[in-house]
Amino acid sequence: MSTKAAIAVIGTGWWATQAHIPSLVKNPRVDVVLVDKNPAALKTAADNFGIDRCYTSLGEALQHNPNLKGAIVAVPHRAHYEAGKEVLANGLHLLMEKPMTVYAKEAKELVEIADAKGLQILMGYPYPYLETLREARKRVYDGLLGDIEYVTCSMTSMTIEFLRGRPEAYQPVMGYPVTGPGKNTYSDPKISGGGQGHLQITHSVSMMFHLAPGLRAQTVCAFMSNLDCKVDVCDAFAVRMANGAVATVGSTGNIGKGDGGIVEVHLHGSKGRLLVDAISGLFHMRLHNGTEEHLAPTNPPYPGEVPSQQFVEIILDGGRNFLPGKTVGLYTVEVLDAAYRSAAQEGMPVKVSSLYSA
Repeated sequence: MSTKAAIAVIGTGWWATQAHIPSLVKNPRVDVVLVDKNPAALKTAADNFGIDRCYTSLGEALQHNPNLKGAIVAVPHRAHYEAGKEVLANGLHLLMEKPMTVYAKEAKELVEIADAKGLQILMGYPYPYLETLREARKRVYDGLLGDIEYVTCSMTSMTIEFLRGRPEAYQPVMGYPVTGPGKNTYSDPKISGGGQGHLQITHSVSMMFHLAPGLRAQTVCAFMSNLDCKVDVCDAFAVRMANGAVATVGSTGNIGKGDGGIVEVHLHGSKGRLLVDAISGLFHMRLHNGTEEHLAPTNPPYPGEVPSQQFVEIILDGGRNFLPGKTVGLYTVEVLDAAYRSAAQEGMPVKVSSLYSA
């Protein structure tokens, strides 16, 4: 395996400067390359981190850095597909920020390109790296819950000011070490796709697919409320899986400043149930035979820098892809794509198969 590689960060806004770039610059095995079509944002990030490999296009970055091995895409949601496609077309491994894409057809195409080229797509979801989530997944994969029959996913988060286009309102809470989100990044559907669904539900649904093998959505019904925003703030989905299991997915972004909210997945199987909350670290399992396991909340720190670290290990060490785009990424987009279509039709059922024929 190689001992060092150049990795590009495409998009130098809030999350790139909050998580990905700080993670990479601390790694002596990485040469960090920055790419952003916005020269002002590019210069701000470069100056803050002391990076001199800065370019306004991936093509320019490749021309000057032939040792590029991978790229992290951290651009607004609707730009994910084109940026990810360019990364893969140039033979680079891809770490894609969530959600993978806005539409299922786009996500499927990226998966097919990666497979054809022998490349990895790692999703940038951080919660599954928490020890509590790892323990929960082990219990499920060991078969302790049996066949998964019913799942509830519930997420409440402090996002409404993002969705209103007022990210500066969260500066006292979040800090924004370099820059905050743009005014329209999450509030304008032409840029964000949707609201709470694409920004937050993507986390809880991806956790469900990561924890429970064999689940993939077949049909989705959804209702959404925008409150005073142009995008959804409160969401409720009902999902039938291809294996017959059913799930409910709910979320709101309207909680108070400083409220950490919840990111819960509750799995019910033929042999027992398991509840895990990524925010508090709560873990509770009770099997039908009376066996019970409970881990008290530990309030673990947010593992925002871990996906970038994992990406380096995949590229340089052939490490395991913990959250592949082929399953967790694609399956999550299928739920979201179907949900937005259903909500636009007052909750009418939308079959996932129809996402690929429209």
